[in-house]
Amino acid sequence: MVTVSARKRLESIERDILPSMFVGVLSKDEKWLKRTLEETLPTLKERALRLASECKKSGECAEDDPLCDEERIKTLFEETRLGLEREHKVRKARTRFHH
Repeated sequence: MVTVSARKRLESIERDILPSMFVGVLSKDEKWLKRTLEETLPTLKERALRLASECKKSGECAEDDPLCDEERIKTLFEETRLGLEREHKVRKARTRFHH
């Protein structure tokens, strides 16, 4: 069994998971958005902050490494939240005007 380092998991959240939330966002429904904003993002944010802390403690990240910067992580998740909300509003406006 392969163990993936905390740093690699943190990189994956930032590089793969968060961007994938925008793929097909125009086809996502209200239920998906609600669950994502209320459950998925907060859980993922807490995991990312915990991984950043683990990285610092284990020495995988230096104190000044931007990947493990807690404020940057919080900002990244807030920007993701706002982006998803904005895309969802655009989708709603498009479907309203096309019917």
